[in-house]
Amino acid sequence: MKLKKRRFYYKKRNSKTLLFLIAGIIFILMMIYFISQLFSTENKVINLVDTFYQYEQQGGDFSNSWELFHSLMKDKFNKNSYVQDRSHVFLEHFGVETFKFSVSEPEKIKNYQVDEERAIPQVAYLLNVTYFYESKYGYLEIHQPVIVLEEDEEWKIIWQY
Repeated sequence: MKLKKRRFYYKKRNSKTLLFLIAGIIFILMMIYFISQLFSTENKVINLVDTFYQYEQQGGDFSNSWELFHSLMKDKFNKNSYVQDRSHVFLEHFGVETFKFSVSEPEKIKNYQVDEERAIPQVAYLLNVTYFYESKYGYLEIHQPVIVLEEDEEWKIIWQY
């Protein structure tokens, strides 16, 4: 009788060990997946665009948002002019102090070319941003496509123009 009890004990112990092992492997795989998603390119792109519009949303910090532009955008908009224009148009004209916004999921664009002069195809991401204003003119929504390109190993924002 003692042998049967031992065998039963070992079978129960082995099944618990196997269950623990399977649960551990599943947990480790889930952690690897979540960590890889946390540091994915798509997340970096979303965070960049989100940061850009949070700067503009929170007290009109257009100076810091300008810093997140691609060099082409910086060439197009002088920093002082950009700060003054954005503040004047989006806050003063609309009669608001802030706004809400939403950012779409990024859409990967392979072989994106900024323009014909810069015919170097590269990977880019397209996101659509929607501003929501409760203005003196009523409820307003502005939709803006945003392109995110890599420049000097950093992701930067460019608007389609």
